[in-house]
Amino acid sequence: MCDDTFDLAPLMRRLAGLVLLAGCAAAPMAPPTAPEPRQAIMYRNTVTVQFSDGALCVAKRPGTARAWDGTLAGCPHLLPYRVTLPGGGLAPRQVLVRLPGGGVRVIAVGDAAFGLPGAGL
Repeated sequence: MCDDTFDLAPLMRRLAGLVLLAGCAAAPMAPPTAPEPRQAIMYRNTVTVQFSDGALCVAKRPGTARAWDGTLAGCPHLLPYRVTLPGGGLAPRQVLVRLPGGGVRVIAVGDAAFGLPGAGL
């Protein structure tokens, strides 16, 4: 005599695990936060802005301008910016600090401002 019975218990345990995993995948996720400017570096002909997602964006200096504005280039964050260079000579490379207030602002991107903590270069 042949026994054609089938034990469903292991199959039911696997299905229960899959249902739990599917429930986790369907849970609402927090909306993604927009990348924000984290650091800015001033060079003689550009200001490069690094965003929280690692993207590097460039504000190219037109000629010898001391102030200019436009839209960041070379990255996925095509945001408007405004650059105002302080008086004096320019170092070949200057890391700018994020300014919560005060200091000499060099570049503003949205609500973020970066510049020199002291009175100038």
